[in-house]
Amino acid sequence: MMTSKGDPGRSEEHLLLIQSWRRLADQLGPLIGDSGFCALYGRALRLVGPEYTWLAATSPCKTRDAQISALDDMLASVAPDLAHTAHAALLQTFTDLLASLIGHALARRLLDAAMDGGEDKKVQEHK
Repeated sequence: MMTSKGDPGRSEEHLLLIQSWRRLADQLGPLIGDSGFCALYGRALRLVGPEYTWLAATSPCKTRDAQISALDDMLASVAPDLAHTAHAALLQTFTDLLASLIGHALARRLLDAAMDGGEDKKVQEHK
């Protein structure tokens, strides 16, 4: 599992935002791979780009970790309220794109598992 940088300059709320993206990438990685995640994420960035031009300025990458590390840096470079708003818009757009590809029910299960950490649900499912 990818881990957060744990940069002491990052707020706890910021670290939670990035951690949610890392868990989401970990959930989706086995299903769609790094290139699939980066493609979906890149599309979401382009769609929110007109409202958050600083997000759309990222260059494409080939790994989930590099993409999320770039998001970490971008969100840290703006005010916390703006970072939270941009994160919410990006996550909603990403979710909508994912749901259009795999269906709403499966997308919701994957997102819920990622946002909750997925650990409790995995333990319950294996009983």
